[in-house]
Amino acid sequence: MALDKFYNIYGLDTSAFYFDDEIELSRKLDKAKRIKSRCKKRQSARLSSSGDDNRKELARKQKRTLKRINRIIRDTKAELKELLSSRVGSERAVRPEAFVPSNIISTFDSDLTRCFELKPDVVNEEIIVVQVYFFDVAYGLAINGFTHDGHKYCYFSSSAGQIRTKKMVFVREDILNRVWNRLTCGLTVERINELGGVNPNKYLAYLALCNSATDEWKGFNIDKVIVVEDMETVVHGTVDFIDDKDYSINRRDTDLTLTQTDGVGMARKDVIKSNRMFRAPWMKGLLARFAFDDLIREKGWSPIVKDIYGTEHDVLAEDIEVILTKSQFKMWSYFDSWEQYKENFKKYGCSAGYCKVEEERIPFAKINYQMLQTLTDITDRELYKIAERSINTLNNISSNKYTMLKTFGIVPQNTNMSTFQKCLKLYPELLADPYTRETLRKVKRSMEYEVWSGKLEIFGKYTFIVPDMYAFCEYMFGGITEPKGLLADGEVYCSLFPNSPKLDCLRSPHLYKEHAVRNNVAVEGKDTECAKWFDSKALYISTHDFISRILQCDFDGDTSLVVADKTLISVAERNMEGIVPLFYNMAKAPKCEITKEVLFNGLIAAFTGGNIGTYSNSISKIWNSGKVTDEAVKAVKWLCMDNNFVID
Repeated sequence: MALDKFYNIYGLDTSAFYFDDEIELSRKLDKAKRIKSRCKKRQSARLSSSGDDNRKELARKQKRTLKRINRIIRDTKAELKELLSSRVGSERAVRPEAFVPSNIISTFDSDLTRCFELKPDVVNEEIIVVQVYFFDVAYGLAINGFTHDGHKYCYFSSSAGQIRTKKMVFVREDILNRVWNRLTCGLTVERINELGGVNPNKYLAYLALCNSATDEWKGFNIDKVIVVEDMETVVHGTVDFIDDKDYSINRRDTDLTLTQTDGVGMARKDVIKSNRMFRAPWMKGLLARFAFDDLIREKGWSPIVKDIYGTEHDVLAEDIEVILTKSQFKMWSYFDSWEQYKENFKKYGCSAGYCKVEEERIPFAKINYQMLQTLTDITDRELYKIAERSINTLNNISSNKYTMLKTFGIVPQNTNMSTFQKCLKLYPELLADPYTRETLRKVKRSMEYEVWSGKLEIFGKYTFIVPDMYAFCEYMFGGITEPKGLLADGEVYCSLFPNSPKLDCLRSPHLYKEHAVRNNVAVEGKDTECAKWFDSKALYISTHDFISRILQCDFDGDTSLVVADKTLISVAERNMEGIVPLFYNMAKAPKCEITKEVLFNGLIAAFTGGNIGTYSNSISKIWNSGKVTDEAVKAVKWLCMDNNFVID
């Protein structure tokens, strides 16, 4: 997998681009901070060892000293900010002393690293990641780029994860110009602007897809792929509608139009062995393993389907292997036809990749505090029962051989053991070794902290969420506008738990009461229609259900913690009485022409306004504030809406 292969590159911060006078101020600032830290430690030690008579005098001296140091820090920082502000937009170069071993980071294998031909076991300088501390410096870098070793570097993009940590990816401009068409399937910024532009942050996110950790899909054939319209159906149910203008909340019965295939496509069973996440230029999402060709033949449906540009395809005659949906093709409107995309794909040597493949053996998972704190009336007895697995592990970790081996990761699901794990598996007597015993003590201490923080072993597993693909085929090939599918409202299918008639389906982040307890039809046996067509380990959900609204999920690779613990399910059912999904109108992000300045402004807006932790922390405080009143629950609903606005 891609996570097993990585390359060394440099990770710098904005101080690596300072001019000489700026670096002097920066060093003065760092020195003052170090002195402050040492002063605090030294004077704290003096206070603890001195008598009562001297303590007050020492405390006064400490206060005066720290006041002087804080003034130096404040003044130096203000001087540095003023100097940087006066040089906004200046062209900068990397300081030579920035290229030191301590600034080396690793990046996983991706389409970007493959296009730039990065090499393992050396430090590659073609790609440089910059962490932003001062926006005035970042602005100049984004607009002008920077120089290093005779090469010009330009800003490329930032993934969602990099935006959360305020990072920018810069690449050598000469190489980018050479491989641009390969990375974008021939789509240029000029073409995007000709067609009215695009939302800048979405553009950056879609461009950054090539920086996702992936393995190259060697047998991928673009000529055996089509892109079709998503399936939308109307689902009737009850929701709490939140008005985003006046924040009023009204419960109403309503019909909602849901995109049932949002982010998911299908691949034939002979093409992929299991569900997997998929990447290609401007494309992302999940590929569900489904025998659509066999279903067409069995039902006698028409194999003719139109792609999103209106061209008809015979999926059997053309030997179509992969059917993608419009929601997976992020920039489809900037291509004239599917044929144009395919021709560009082959012309420029583009490639597809995959990541996060469904595991052959899925391990048991741990539940987290968010999923427990919304069960507001849980009793101590019930909580003890749910925590029983973790308690048993802690009790046996120092005495039971099998618990010890499991703690070290020696389980059937681990197909990529380290050398130490292989030694322990071959010779378990090493468990008595002093090093092993000390490691176990540290692991036990860490597990105790996890248990106290609500991270408990549970009879549950994480798996992909997949819609009823049978219903999608009814809709697409059977001409059925209101497909029935194989799953009714309130039903799911998950073969991971064939003996569990009910399952609690959960997803992170878990903020409101998002416990979707559903009937598991997998217990009906392997001879059912569901078992015949749903032959993966995913959680298959009904197209007649509001479950996707409860979990706030789409299907581009989202996973659910599927729990079969009877105690948790009983508590969840009790707490979900009278609870309905939240619904609110989501505004669409506006389009604009793409320029360097526009991209930078969008990036800064994401850096400063995308902190979802603030909302989740506030929600946790409410759930843990004692008796949760109706007004408190109303506040949680508002915060959930605001949180999702920030994410979007």
